[in-house]
Amino acid sequence: MSASEIKIGSLLTKDEFRELTASNDRIAYSHLALRISIHAGLLFAMVRAWEGGYPALAFVAFYLNAVLWQFAGYAGIGHELFHKKVFSRKWLNTLLFKLFSYVTWNNPSYFEKSHQFHHASTFHEDDSEIYRDFPLDFLGAARLVLFDYQNLCRRILYALCNAFGYEAYFGNGMRLKAMPAERHAAQPDAIAMLALNTICLGLFFLATRSPALTFMFFITPFAGSLPNRVLALAQHLGLEDHKDESALLFSRTVNLPAPIAFFYANMNYHAEHHLLPSVPYYNLPKLHDILNAKFKMEREEKEFGYLFTRDFWGSVGASARLEGNAVSE
Repeated sequence: MSASEIKIGSLLTKDEFRELTASNDRIAYSHLALRISIHAGLLFAMVRAWEGGYPALAFVAFYLNAVLWQFAGYAGIGHELFHKKVFSRKWLNTLLFKLFSYVTWNNPSYFEKSHQFHHASTFHEDDSEIYRDFPLDFLGAARLVLFDYQNLCRRILYALCNAFGYEAYFGNGMRLKAMPAERHAAQPDAIAMLALNTICLGLFFLATRSPALTFMFFITPFAGSLPNRVLALAQHLGLEDHKDESALLFSRTVNLPAPIAFFYANMNYHAEHHLLPSVPYYNLPKLHDILNAKFKMEREEKEFGYLFTRDFWGSVGASARLEGNAVSE
């Protein structure tokens, strides 16, 4: 059987399907607690190192926290919460989806619509979640490695415009457009995002009394984003020719070390996720094993080292150049 011929009914028994799609609150709560503990520990280490006169150690703790913070968003656990399968209670998934969106400066109302379209029409010209662009210049790469000030300015500007009922568009300059009725939920989300982040910054400053530490806390969602961006690119890069075939061909699985896969919410099993989005992230390795055990087929699966190869980065460059040409036209 070829990958393009796979049907879920022929892939899984009813018992396997029921087991794979069932939420496990014990795993979900323990994983959430571990994530929060790691971030809290790194923030604590950053503050203590700074106050103890060790700014280099404080920066290391800040940077590691920032790199991991990226995976709270839509290339990580925030994305999985959107699918409402992490916890058995849908309201809890929705609440945490919104909270993780806010702390990564994303408006959940836009992602709800764009991600549904992404799953239904992957590689469509209007699929905004296919990451085709990647900065090839030194300054752009430095922003991803260190601090993406450009993204910070845009996200805050988006939030402010949305809070006042407008959408911002960038091209040759910036233009504003009144928010259409079908996106009315984006306005209260933007207000909530601005309020939550302002409160968190204020409380952090009151706790530390340090403008420098508060600034580092403020830019955390916009620092160290390179690993997150690379993994997001790897999900579909170079697979556009298979867009009308199976998810096992237009989505890529990359076998990652366990700690990276944990923070990435197993989105490295991206072909499996697109094949069956109702499977919670912690069950995706089981689905992967079932695929390997039951079927011998051509599919897009790579090892971790693929992300460091000339083939991968050649595809990144080619995709970025094509996107740049499309924008200029």
